[in-house]
Amino acid sequence: MSRWQREHHLIALGICGVFCLVAGSALSAGDTLDGDYTGTRTLRKVVGSLCPAREDVSASVQGHTLTFTYSALKNYTIGLDPDSDGSFNQISMEEGGHAVKIQGRIIGEIIEADVANPSCEYHWVLKKK
Repeated sequence: MSRWQREHHLIALGICGVFCLVAGSALSAGDTLDGDYTGTRTLRKVVGSLCPAREDVSASVQGHTLTFTYSALKNYTIGLDPDSDGSFNQISMEEGGHAVKIQGRIIGEIIEADVANPSCEYHWVLKKK
C-alpha cells in the first residue's frame, strides 16, 4: 500500500469513527432519559389559592411522554420532546381548561424543572431511581 493510500485509508477510518460516534450518541440519548424519577417540588410563587410549600413528586419518562404524580394530581401525562441537550419546554391543558407549563432540563439522572399552573409555580428536582 502506498503512502497516499495509507493516508486516505486513515482519513476514511477517522470519518467513519466520527459518524459512528454521532449515531451512537443520538441513539443512546433517548434511552438514557427513559426511567422513573423521584424528588420534591418547592413552591416559588402563589398566584391564586393555597399551595403546599414543599412536597414529594414522582415522574416517569417513556419515549416522548412525561407522567407525574404529586398529592393533588395523579398520573398526569404530557408530551415531552427534549432537545439534544435534554432541555424541554412544554404546555399542556389540564382538566377544566387550565394550562400547565413545564420548562426544564434532564441532565444525566436529574430532572430540574419549573412547573406552573394557574395557581402555583414550583421548582422540581427529581433523581432517577
